[in-house]
Amino acid sequence: MPPPADLAATLQAAVRRHQAGELAPAEALYREVLARDPGNFDSLRLLGLIAAQTGRNAEAADLIGRAVAVNAGVAETHNHLGVVLQRLGRTEDAAGAYERAVALNPRLAEAYNNLGAARRELGRLDAAVNAYGRAIGLKPDYAEAHNNLGVALRELGRTDDAVQAFERAVTHRPGYAKALINLGVALQELGRNNEALSALDRALRIDRSLAVAWHARSDLKRFTADDPDLADMEALFAEASADDDRIPLAFALGKAWLDAGEAERAFDRLDAGNRWKRATFAYAVEADVALFERIAAAFSADVLAADGGYDGDLPVFVVGMPRSGTTLIEQILASHPDVHGAGELGVLEGVIGDAVGADGFPERAAALSAAQAHALGRAYADNVGRYAQGRRRVIDKMPSNFRYAGLIHRILPNARIIHCRRDPRDTSLSCYSKLFTGAQPFAYDLAELGRYHRGYERLMDHWRAVLPPECFLDVDYEDVVGDLEAQARRLAAFCGLDWNAACLDFHATARAVRTASAAQVRKPIYTGSVGRWKAYTLRLKPLLDALTAP
Repeated sequence: MPPPADLAATLQAAVRRHQAGELAPAEALYREVLARDPGNFDSLRLLGLIAAQTGRNAEAADLIGRAVAVNAGVAETHNHLGVVLQRLGRTEDAAGAYERAVALNPRLAEAYNNLGAARRELGRLDAAVNAYGRAIGLKPDYAEAHNNLGVALRELGRTDDAVQAFERAVTHRPGYAKALINLGVALQELGRNNEALSALDRALRIDRSLAVAWHARSDLKRFTADDPDLADMEALFAEASADDDRIPLAFALGKAWLDAGEAERAFDRLDAGNRWKRATFAYAVEADVALFERIAAAFSADVLAADGGYDGDLPVFVVGMPRSGTTLIEQILASHPDVHGAGELGVLEGVIGDAVGADGFPERAAALSAAQAHALGRAYADNVGRYAQGRRRVIDKMPSNFRYAGLIHRILPNARIIHCRRDPRDTSLSCYSKLFTGAQPFAYDLAELGRYHRGYERLMDHWRAVLPPECFLDVDYEDVVGDLEAQARRLAAFCGLDWNAACLDFHATARAVRTASAAQVRKPIYTGSVGRWKAYTLRLKPLLDALTAP
């Protein structure tokens, strides 16, 4: 039976007010309809859209979910439900809603784009690329889908392909600043710094207030005290209130003022940026230090002497603190024709979690049987083997794998582990001056940095004592910059490689570098970062005290 005429008129009036942007009157009218007809599909879904527009995502999910229950055959409603579910952190449920949307309407490009975003958030990058490709196939000028495809391709290590996707996004929407920023970052990773600067400058011409663009740009240039960019960034910083703006601007200004030789100004900005960043998450450094102690206790010399493990010798692990020279060591070795540098892979942590569960490390991991150790090693090797490209060795440069060194030897006894060391004061200063893209929660407070570093050093002392020297090698950053050839030869020999002089021209090697050190490894070896901390001892006192505490 059709709704009464006056009810239909009320709904039509609500839709008109909604389309005119008059959300409050429209909401009142939709609620009037629902008071008389609680199962009215259009009022439920449209009221849900208003709730979503005004940030009431839980209410939106309830309303749109009720609309789906009334009529499950409308693709767009499933798509809208997916959007609010994803905002609520229910990404798996959101992906399911998007999949139902495209099943109902295989030509709904927006739903494919959203499905790609959900899959990417769930770590299903290949499936995300497929979904974005379907969206673009349906709508070739879909700039947002091209940009999102680029993001997923970049995370897969396909940086050249990502650059092309970002360029297509900008071609279809020339004023797309977000895509230009992504393009600039990808170009920097490929060492195409002048093009990267050009892309970021284009983004800033579109919107001078883009803090993320200023931050990305700050890594690509060296500032002097009279650089007009400093005044522009300071003006934006003075006006910024949202963390998404003030935090990247603070780190950009910290770097810029350090370049310009203005240490006090630099640390004023760095202290603020680190304080604000630290306030965005909960973290207890004592928990990490306690974990390091549990790891050392679990992986004794006897445990590491047990039989088992997969005997493949493809992997090389480069580990250490962030900013300790891990990217430099990878770049030197990746310049060898028999080595592929795969960057910071999350594979090891993933296979450990699959094998022993989220809470199974270190104790359950240390108790693996020989068969389990072999299976875990094989799973890792098979996963990273796709990066090999016919090379003799593949480097996994995830610095935090230092905590897994004992397990690495247990499951991959022929793997090589290279531990990068650097003066802890220089390492910590470098960490404190960087806004990391990944989770480095210990890096945003000087005292916590010092305590974390001491715990890390004690764990590395343990590994040094229990791991065979043919599998574990310490490399000091200061030695590498002091005598590159001697250390490069040492690294090659440790990895069972014949010497190749290309390792000395690491800065010219064409490969994507996706770390905070991307700019530095494009330069020949230099010693300017050794002992850098000495110029800032007063501002680093909390760090220095923590590093030397009993």
